[in-house]
Amino acid sequence: MKDALILVTVVSALFAKAQNTYYPQAFFDKKQAQQMIGFGNATIEGTASTKQKNNWGIKPLLAQKHYAQKGTVVMLFPVTSYFEEFYSMRKKYENKKTTVYMSEEAFKYRIEALTDDHGRFRFEKLKPGKYYLETIVNFTATASYQQKTGQSDAYNAYGGYLYSTPIYQTFFYGYSAGNRESKFVEIKKDGEFKEINL
Repeated sequence: MKDALILVTVVSALFAKAQNTYYPQAFFDKKQAQQMIGFGNATIEGTASTKQKNNWGIKPLLAQKHYAQKGTVVMLFPVTSYFEEFYSMRKKYENKKTTVYMSEEAFKYRIEALTDDHGRFRFEKLKPGKYYLETIVNFTATASYQQKTGQSDAYNAYGGYLYSTPIYQTFFYGYSAGNRESKFVEIKKDGEFKEINL
């Protein structure tokens, strides 16, 4: 039992070492954020979608477009100096072993909208300013891969071996995935209407 506990502790320590977590160091001004997402007369409306990407050796078919499923959450954040640092750090550091997070307080200052049956969403009563929109579009799709299934041998007229040609077969399979889609949007005047594709 003691050995098992030591093993779990070692594995946990190794996992923690492999995962790096960063947070922005800029001061988060909640009054500024609250003011930026206060009530106005502008509207942002759009469609959330994604395309299959060639990740992890997956070869997508025809780069098919997938629209966000009904009820997908689209988040809108005011672009404060704190958010700018967060976004810059995420672009610079984020990978499979590193994650960049906002503080819990900063994450609270956002507006959410849900997509309809066609991936459409709408944010109303916004003030002029710069915003960042983000969502995760989950989808199921089809991909393919090739596998060697045999070879064809060539011989000359006397039966002597010349060369071999590999025979490949294409296999198709379904998979599920999710892509992060995002966009910066600027409202320049009160009452403005913005139509976007996310």
